[in-house]
Amino acid sequence: MDEMYGENRMDQLRKLFFMRIENHTLVADAGEAAIPVLNSPNKGSTITPKHLVIHYTAGRSAQSSVDWFMKPGSDASAHVVIGMDGKITQVVPFNKKAFHAGESKWNGLTGLNSHSIGIELDNPGLMTKTGTKWFAWFGKEYPSSVVIEAKHKNENVVRGWHIFSEKQIEACVNVSKLLMSHYQLGDIVGHDDIAPFRKTDPGPAFPMESFKSKVLGRRDDAPTTYTVNTENTNLRAGPGMEFSILAQLKKGTKVELMQTQLNWYNVLVVTRVTGLNEPEGWVHKNLLTKD
Repeated sequence: MDEMYGENRMDQLRKLFFMRIENHTLVADAGEAAIPVLNSPNKGSTITPKHLVIHYTAGRSAQSSVDWFMKPGSDASAHVVIGMDGKITQVVPFNKKAFHAGESKWNGLTGLNSHSIGIELDNPGLMTKTGTKWFAWFGKEYPSSVVIEAKHKNENVVRGWHIFSEKQIEACVNVSKLLMSHYQLGDIVGHDDIAPFRKTDPGPAFPMESFKSKVLGRRDDAPTTYTVNTENTNLRAGPGMEFSILAQLKKGTKVELMQTQLNWYNVLVVTRVTGLNEPEGWVHKNLLTKD
């Protein structure tokens, strides 16, 4: 882990994340909003977690997902649910088996319920487009501003996916850092990694690469480089379609990643581009391939 994890590791973690883990539950520091800690009946025996699994709920709201996980006999649960507003709710103690992974396999292990901690992010998931409107599976309409169209890494079709909020990602990063350190977890994976033929969550709208970088820290000081994978790719002044176009990049253009914001990458253009005075801007992540 990072160099900061030294003699006063837990004190430093508390200062950074305003919470800690006690008796396998999250506890907010003094002066911070309390973290609800529930005790779902849908849990199993004691486990020694080895990995962290990220999901989306595909539900109507964080509360509806928590309610389902608390319902006796639902046979579904996760250790933590994080709402779009960043609110954290713990449903199962971290040393108990939660029913989040189902039939699954990763790194020589089968049945990841017995070997992992599961975080569920409130998100309706896949969107269906009717005309110009986007709908979730339960019929609710969502504005196009919260939907991206992308291919899932395990599929060949472009579909709509609801984005995750910045507050939600930030909360997930903080919880994940605590969990990785406290339990010395080995890896961070998506449900679609451990059950690739059954599940699509957290899907292409979740910034897994930058998320893992924030949680685990960089291994070295070398820049992360990408190649533009589409002709006439727009380099924009900010992270969104509403920002002005600074230049159009040719397929094969090399860039260095500086920071991320949701599904947009702030990059430094390495390849010379005629007429581009400031070689820095924003590109949607789906238009870049990591070198």
